[in-house]
Amino acid sequence: MSLINTREGWGWPARLLHWAVAAIILFQLGVGFYMVNVIEMTVDGIAERTALTQTHKSWGFVVFALAALRVGWRLANRRPDLPRGMSRAERALSEGTHLALYVLMFAMPVTGWLMASASPLNDAGGYMPQIRNMVFGLFELPDPFPVGDKTLSDRLAAIHAWAAFGLAVLVGLHALAAVKHHLADRDRVLMRMILGR
Repeated sequence: MSLINTREGWGWPARLLHWAVAAIILFQLGVGFYMVNVIEMTVDGIAERTALTQTHKSWGFVVFALAALRVGWRLANRRPDLPRGMSRAERALSEGTHLALYVLMFAMPVTGWLMASASPLNDAGGYMPQIRNMVFGLFELPDPFPVGDKTLSDRLAAIHAWAAFGLAVLVGLHALAAVKHHLADRDRVLMRMILGR
């Protein structure tokens, strides 16, 4: 089991980071959709949504940290060669999709953190308890907006929602491309990310 990437396949750290980030992103997309579209805003619903929001914030921080680690590992390691049979257009589409996935892996947690920080609910005082940006209850993320701004928070929420939609579409396309490589092209692209070779 190789540590570093080779021309033929991915090392185990790259594969572990890939699948861990993928699993957490799918979980985050599901939780986010559930929080926004399913939970009713009753007294019990607000309590459930608040608890899920804190969980969502925590795992968002993990995605950001793992994505940063993944980029660092990617820069320190070579990428396996693309299959020879890929056309120039397929190579460009692959590069563009991967770049967009990386951008959104960072944009999602950053816009979520900024949205929550700009929310008036994140301010101390007032008639409601402060909802701080905690990571698994262990530490608090910094607050770049000492005074809440609902308009800014709403704009960031819209960006966050559209980025989530874009990320869901790209993850779906990425998975379909992997299946196409495996079933139609019969190359090792998918197996290299599963087995490393």
